[in-house]
Amino acid sequence: MKQTLIIFCILFFSFTSFSQESINESSNFSEQEIEENDEYKNRLSIGWAYYGRGNGVSAIYDREFFEFFSQGIGVEEYFVEDEVETSFFLVTEIPIQKYLNINSGLEIYPGVEYGSFGGEFEAHPFLGFSYPIGKSSGIYTEIGSRGVFGLYLKF
Repeated sequence: MKQTLIIFCILFFSFTSFSQESINESSNFSEQEIEENDEYKNRLSIGWAYYGRGNGVSAIYDREFFEFFSQGIGVEEYFVEDEVETSFFLVTEIPIQKYLNINSGLEIYPGVEYGSFGGEFEAHPFLGFSYPIGKSSGIYTEIGSRGVFGLYLKF
């Protein structure tokens, strides 16, 4: 529980610093330039981990860098029999829809999660798909050594 609290504090302070950075950057541009560059770089994904280690919940915060890849941190809680298994990990994703000129809104991103899963260091590759259902929100699924389905919010 203490580790979960620490991870969420890190997420909160990261969000605060990235938000301040975005506010400072946007104050230097005119309104027209802001509207043209209305692209979100931060993403918070919350979902249901429906296979792999069992049933659980997943929360991932990531940030896009150079429109080439995104890097983030995540935490998952799995409910296995009468126990709760907590996993902490880093995640790297590459948005390949940009390279394939897919402009339908569908995002395709292969990635890898690496960190502490069940107390052991592991790396898990996956293929993710997401589709917007609003200007800054949408649904996603990731399929690999585990499966996750959920909602995301870009900011």
